[in-house]
Amino acid sequence: MKLQSIATGIIAFAFAFFAIPAQAQFEMPPQEAPPQIEVSDDELELFIDASMNAQTVQAESQQEMIAIVDEEGIEVSTYNEIMQAQQMGQSVEELEISAEDVEKFESAHEQIQEIEERMERQLAQAVENEGMEMERFQEINMAIQQDPELQQRAQQKIQEAQMQQQPQPQGY
Repeated sequence: MKLQSIATGIIAFAFAFFAIPAQAQFEMPPQEAPPQIEVSDDELELFIDASMNAQTVQAESQQEMIAIVDEEGIEVSTYNEIMQAQQMGQSVEELEISAEDVEKFESAHEQIQEIEERMERQLAQAVENEGMEMERFQEINMAIQQDPELQQRAQQKIQEAQMQQQPQPQGY
């Protein structure tokens, strides 16, 4: 599904860009020359705002997913192990997991899929609410991942935005 790849891209950006220390972001193996696209400062700010909103949506959805897994009585690590096995085409029977945990996984997974679908819509809306087309958002996202100069500009904009959000000390 196209939206799922969009959500995955946004989530990947959120994790890659906000969770990895700045130094680690530049230690990527050399790749083919990145496609050069022009990104104005205003457009980069829109992208950053949309990314931050998308990150908020993703974090809230992730908390809901964890709560569902907890409510079903299955460990998050067990849920993830089963999910990873399924994604790799591995049979659940190959895992050392009880039938009871598999049932809990299936119940939780149904609910989580609903949250993921809602999250995909919310992520797309978060981008569009900032006045950016999803296709352009993806182009900039890809360019940031591949272009160290654009990545540095984006980090600078993020730092500026974070400084503006910090409460200013009141004078005495």
